Order: sequence, then C-alpha cells, then structure tokens
Amino acid sequence: MTIRDVVNKILAYHPDLGDARTCDVMVGGDPDVECTGILVSIAPTVPIIHKAIEIGANFIFVHEPTFYSGYDDTCGWLEGNPVYEEKLKLLRDNGIVVFRDHDHMHAHRPDGIFTYLMKQLGWTEYLVPDAKGWMVRLPETTLGELTMHVKKAMHLDHIRYIGNPDAKVSTVGFCGHLLPGAHSNWSNNDQVAASWAYDVVIPGETVDWTAPLYYYDAAVLGHNKGMIIPGHFVQEEAGMRLAHEWLQPVVGEEMKITFVAAGDLFSYL
Repeated sequence: MTIRDVVNKILAYHPDLGDARTCDVMVGGDPDVECTGILVSIAPTVPIIHKAIEIGANFIFVHEPTFYSGYDDTCGWLEGNPVYEEKLKLLRDNGIVVFRDHDHMHAHRPDGIFTYLMKQLGWTEYLVPDAKGWMVRLPETTLGELTMHVKKAMHLDHIRYIGNPDAKVSTVGFCGHLLPGAHSNWSNNDQVAASWAYDVVIPGETVDWTAPLYYYDAAVLGHNKGMIIPGHFVQEEAGMRLAHEWLQPVVGEEMKITFVAAGDLFSYL
C-alpha cells in the first residue's frame, strides 16, 4: 500500500468536503512509494521527524502544520529561510511524507479531536448535550483540583491557570482559540460574553487582554471563575494519541502505527 493509498483511505473515512479549500495536504517525499509505517503525532516537529527515521516509518500523520502557517502548500514566503530549507531537506532526503489531517478531522462527526480529548480527561459522561461548543458539567470540585486533574491527564510537568484554586467550580467549556480576528471559534469580542456560561474555560491559545483578563478580574472580585491553559498542541494531542482507535481499522491491521508525543514546545526556568 502506498502512502497515497493510505491518505486516500483516511479521506474516504472522513466527510467529503467537496471543492472547499482545506489545509489537509501532503508535503515532503514521494507519496507513491510503499508505506513502511505510520508515526502519529500532533505536529511534525524536527524531533518527530528524527523519530520517524529511527523507527523506519516514512509516513507522518499529524493534525498541525509543518511550516509555520495555515497552509503548507503555499510556502513561497519561506523560500531561502534556512530553517524551512533544512526541515524540507530532512523530509525529502529520508523519503518521509507528512499529511496534515485538520479540517477533515474537525468536520468528522464526532469531532476527531475533542471527542478523544473528553475520553482522555475521563469526562465523556459529563458532556452537556446540545451545548454550543464543547461543554461538560462535572460534580462540584475546586479549580485547584480540576487543574491538577487536567495536568495529570495531559501528561504535563507544568500548567498555567487563572483564578482562586479554592473556588468551587462545575461547568467547563472548551475552544481551540481565543484569538481576536482569527477565522475560528470564539474569535471576536463575543468570546468574553460566551465565556460567562462556564465556571472554567480551557482554550488552546489566548490573547491576555481578552478572556484571560476577564477571568482574572472575575476571580479577584470573588466570582468562582477560572481558566486552565495547557497549550494548543497539548490540548489537541489527545485526538492523535487515541487516533489509532479509528485509524487502524481504516488502514488495516497489518500497518504499524506508532504514536509519539511532540510534547510541550515551551521550556520553563
């Protein structure tokens, strides 16, 4: 089975998005060679590429981009940049193809990322049906206990949060972005109003002067409000960590699939 065959099987599994432009493209080596194995991760960082070389997998299946922007098929702006050139050469010299499954994965029903995030957190039974976005209603706990649970479930050494750790909380809302002007969920001033529905919000990435400032002020004023910020890659990695549950039947039991965590990009002093 070639890498292109594998990608076609994955696309056939997902909803057909028609002629809509997506960011779900292949980059790197030749996709018409035999697939020697699949390495699954959240993003194709350089260490992930090195790991694929080490285990002999020539197909890296990810959710996030390779080259620092939304569309890996428009990289003219990077030509001449040494980091881009070296990373692309690393892929091509080792015959490795990266396929980003982003738009199709989020279009899947159930969503291929947040469904598995709920599973990793152990919160599937607490999902609120018909809620706008992803929302859970947990048995009452404290913000501190909730933050420690998220930290442990997401395999983190450190985690950021806003609020009083002793605050009593129950409802939790999730979103991928809190970036004003971005074409994504919660991407304008309505994000602050939307967050009023939850005791705690767990976003991917944030801008400090939007909802984070609201949650900080709310906590200082004595409201039981908080925010937990694991980071975008870490939050959505659950969808890739558990992707073998649907991916293995799609590509066949004989195909070796290996998950490797990209980990937190940030270092802490």
